Amino acid sequence: MFLFWPSLILAVYVVCSGVLPLKIHWFWKLLSAAVIFLISMKYMAYTMNGGTFFEPAVKGAWMLTWEALYGALILAAFLLLLKDICSLGLWLLGTFGVKTGFSFNRLVFIVPIFIVSVAGGFWGMYEGIKVPEVKTETIVFKNLPAQWKGTTIALLSDLHVGPVQRKEWLSEIVKRTNGLNPDIVMITGDFIDGRVQKLLPELEPLKHLKSKYGVYAVPGNHEYYSVYREWVAALPTLGIKVLRNGSDVLTKDGASLVVGGTTDLGASRFGEEPPNVERTFSGTSPEDFRILLAHQPKTGSLTKEKFDLQLSGHTHGGHIFFMYPILAYFNDGLVSGFYDRGARKVYVTNGSGLWNGFTMRVGVPSEITFITLE
Repeated sequence: MFLFWPSLILAVYVVCSGVLPLKIHWFWKLLSAAVIFLISMKYMAYTMNGGTFFEPAVKGAWMLTWEALYGALILAAFLLLLKDICSLGLWLLGTFGVKTGFSFNRLVFIVPIFIVSVAGGFWGMYEGIKVPEVKTETIVFKNLPAQWKGTTIALLSDLHVGPVQRKEWLSEIVKRTNGLNPDIVMITGDFIDGRVQKLLPELEPLKHLKSKYGVYAVPGNHEYYSVYREWVAALPTLGIKVLRNGSDVLTKDGASLVVGGTTDLGASRFGEEPPNVERTFSGTSPEDFRILLAHQPKTGSLTKEKFDLQLSGHTHGGHIFFMYPILAYFNDGLVSGFYDRGARKVYVTNGSGLWNGFTMRVGVPSEITFITLE
């Protein structure tokens, strides 16, 4: 229910800014307001009859339609805010004696806002559930051993297999990933939205991931929401090595490359071990090239332990382009793409899937990231 009130406030704003100013019959105003408030009840509907944010009670086409319309509500609020800022500007001009006689609170402006928002909502829903494209990235290091130059990593994250993304969708991701012929596959958490008993069969395609040095992963916060210990026991049966404040040392022609991974920042809320980067790399040499896998991007910012490259997910790139600043505030400025922080390089993937409670991407496409180390 923690998203109920924000959704309700959003609906009130859209009604007040986008419906009440219109010069239309009161019946249409009431009907429009009722539809908007119904859309805002999405999360309440999802939790009815034993459902949760992660396993909604609403399924299939009904769920996707609601997702699209809820996305339209958010887009409408953003566009109406821009409209109101422009209206405020006109009002300020009026206080200085500049009278324009112009108003943005007219059908000719507001109706297109709602049309664009609904179209954007359905487009964003489609962008959220489609099989992601491959995004390539080359990251250059001064201290990468020559033996490891040209090493390729296929990075997946935030698959969120559950009510929407299922086995067939995941099979296509595995096929595209294998087509890259990566040296290492890395998965930075949030595999699922649901329990082992229901979703482990849906993850079967992960067994077919192929790479020279194996598949490494760390847990995300959603694994904790869905009985963490069951999932960390189940994931290795799919051929995945789950790193929990631990590391592996890979060697090539006498040169070492350390792959370390932490637990999630939310672990302690569930009575589990919190992330510990120092413990993750204990027993390895600081002189070795170190890669840190951490679900949440700000994990690495909380330690002085030496590592060279951090790979993370969690943010989904912000979902919608104008939400970037909000996500940046809560994630040490790390939201999407590559960041050069001196001795540390950080790559935050937009994620390969999407949380089932917010199936929406506008201007922030999902990705299978193919990273080359140089």
